[in-house]
Amino acid sequence: MKKIIVVTIGFFLLLTSCAHKKPETNQIQSNPDFRDAYVDYQKGVLLLKKKEYSMSVNFLQSAIQKEPDNAQYWNALGLALSGMGEYEDAIDALHKALKLNPELTDIHNTLGAIYTELGQYDSALKEYREVLKDKTYPTPHFVYFNIGLLKEKQKKYDEAIAAFEQAVSIKEDFYRVYAPLAQLYYKKGRYADCLNAVKKAEKQFPNNETLLLLEAKANYMLNNFDEAKRIIAKLSLLYPSEEVRAEMEKLKKLIQVETN
Repeated sequence: MKKIIVVTIGFFLLLTSCAHKKPETNQIQSNPDFRDAYVDYQKGVLLLKKKEYSMSVNFLQSAIQKEPDNAQYWNALGLALSGMGEYEDAIDALHKALKLNPELTDIHNTLGAIYTELGQYDSALKEYREVLKDKTYPTPHFVYFNIGLLKEKQKKYDEAIAAFEQAVSIKEDFYRVYAPLAQLYYKKGRYADCLNAVKKAEKQFPNNETLLLLEAKANYMLNNFDEAKRIIAKLSLLYPSEEVRAEMEKLKKLIQVETN
């Protein structure tokens, strides 16, 4: 009987936009604080993109002190705080942003990701549904991806698969989705679907040891023993981790049993 241990890939995604319209010239001229706040905001966003979260928070808090009613500043602060793992403070900042501008739909997506990390799955799903209510939202595939991650954490694998499949039905070349989707297909015994998903995931994650191991396992389950051995040989040249190497050795022994 074929028995394989699946090595999982860990993914966490926190998505939002810090896009902010540049102030009008007359606004800057009439209010120096407005100008200084915007400069601080720009610096904060730049540091946020570099994942220098602590410094980003300092500049964004300075911007908010000068312009406390700017929703985008609070939104960016929420992102920076979440990057530091300061989730409760991040939630407070994001709620302030929404209160100032309820039309910033993407904040709901960020809140959903934070609540998922906190294990507050019902709250997370509620936030994601708020995003999907906005039919003008430009990237709904990201939301379905996050819903899939949420459902996977809940071990609701069929619902996770449905969400991931919805994401790629919207954007077929959204390759990062295929990695967790391949894992779930394998769990459900859908080995051919697993292989197809792995091939697509490898377009974004080439020579990823976990994906290659999964590909070898799926081929083994489909009795494609030569292909499984070929992938194992390729994987062995990539200096895999100790955990992956141990799984490779188990798989090699199983193939020997099947082919002798």
